[in-house]
Amino acid sequence: MELSPPLSDSAFQETDSTEGQAAFSLDIGLAPVGDQGSAYHFKNDPSDPLQRKNWTERKKEVDIRASCLDIVHGLLAQEQPVFCTLLVLEFRFDPRKHGRRILSADIELRFSSDSGSDPEVARISPIGRLSLVPSNQEEVTTHATELSAGSAASLPVDLGVSWTWSKAVTKTVSDAATVIGSIDTLGRTWGKKNSASWTLMENRMTKTGIPSCMRAAILLYREDEEPFKCDFTIKAKTDWQTSLRNLLGSTPPDDPVLFDPTLASTNNLRVWDELALGSLDIDSLSDITHSTILESATKRVG
Repeated sequence: MELSPPLSDSAFQETDSTEGQAAFSLDIGLAPVGDQGSAYHFKNDPSDPLQRKNWTERKKEVDIRASCLDIVHGLLAQEQPVFCTLLVLEFRFDPRKHGRRILSADIELRFSSDSGSDPEVARISPIGRLSLVPSNQEEVTTHATELSAGSAASLPVDLGVSWTWSKAVTKTVSDAATVIGSIDTLGRTWGKKNSASWTLMENRMTKTGIPSCMRAAILLYREDEEPFKCDFTIKAKTDWQTSLRNLLGSTPPDDPVLFDPTLASTNNLRVWDELALGSLDIDSLSDITHSTILESATKRVG
């Protein structure tokens, strides 16, 4: 039986949270001992290894899932015969116990090819810094100074009398849940940008965790029709109560997702125009949900 490698020092770090208690950082796919079913590891199906829909999932105190909703291989435009691939992805972060939450999450996707040119990450959405569910609160800061009658140079005698002068300053501070998306160059210091990344952070005032769902879109430019792959990681910092044992399993990292540009589009969300991917409003394909409230949930049956 092959044993899993030990957990490295960089894989699990205990840091200070905003509540003055330890917060745990984890990397999906690392391999300490865990309970059955807690692993993030997903393999490619030997009978159907290409373009798997389920990228990763872990179901325990905190659910973390990543799936591919649609894959479209085509061209930028008929008059611009540039090979393109459109990916629509969904990431879910769902606590399953009261008091459990994810303080932040880092998602990183890197695209490469073993037989051709690496794809270029041309466009992503969401991109930049976005704020959700802002909140405000008043903070009062008091500055106090102790004064003594004998401290003045003009007084010849120290009378032993002192008093405290104080001033209260009130200010309004604000915070919000935040999502930051960027296009990056990872694993090398040359060439076109080959990666997409997102960071999700909770509102530190309300302490309600990161957004529960993010749908993201990526448009890749390709120089050829050769197969390519995506290596991905999701790093999450959780509340201090969510233990290491419940978050990680004893399996190696997830398999990279394998793509074949000659395969037909999945067309799950809509029927795509494969010859005009450059004209897509990519922002319309992304979405961020902090929480979902079901209206009219009270019903009478009779």
